[in-house]
Amino acid sequence: MKSKKVLYMSGWAQKPNFPKGLFEDKYQNQQLLSFDYSLSNNFDNFVASFIKSNINPEIAIGWSLGGQLTCRLIEKKIINPKILILVGTPFQFVKSAAIASAMPKKSFDQFYHNFISNPDITLKKFSLLMNIKDKNSKELASNLDVNDKNYKNLAFWLEELEKFSCFDINFNNFPKTLIFHGKKDMVVHESQSILFKERINNSELFLIDDCGHTPLLTNFNFIKKIIEQRSLF
Repeated sequence: MKSKKVLYMSGWAQKPNFPKGLFEDKYQNQQLLSFDYSLSNNFDNFVASFIKSNINPEIAIGWSLGGQLTCRLIEKKIINPKILILVGTPFQFVKSAAIASAMPKKSFDQFYHNFISNPDITLKKFSLLMNIKDKNSKELASNLDVNDKNYKNLAFWLEELEKFSCFDINFNNFPKTLIFHGKKDMVVHESQSILFKERINNSELFLIDDCGHTPLLTNFNFIKKIIEQRSLF
């Protein structure tokens, strides 16, 4: 079987490593690549660094902010994957007139202030928020890997989460897309995944019961099963 390049981009404040267990066993021959956007301190630098990396994946996987950035790369034709997998991806992170099921601006401002004032404590609380209602929270606690060395750049990407909206993306010509979202996600409301489903023509949506913001960590067997059924590899 010919190996495929698989790109993974992680969520905000998480290290870029592939989720443990998801691509083991029969997938070990694939070229599993990750890209750490948190090394960049603005979007243009991120794009330039990504282009320089010369990654052209056949399958692109993005979790949370990583999914949003993957969509932006596809729209700009920087990558042209055959398959896109979005996991817990925000369509728009902060509430506005266009989207009600999102974080209120006041709450975001408080979170941002807390992060700038005391990033260590804020990141620990954020990790708890990601798994607060997940039935597999014990498993999650041992697998979360917080990116705690790059606070200045993480602040920029938090600002990017605030200001960017996928309403600004043209989803025409997007590849086949699988969308996974936890029904008990306390970071990004599950209804945001429906907005992706409505705009990406060749897409499937999978809402996962008793799952929080980290389906790739706590429900990777379910996601792997869907990948196998769709014969993506």
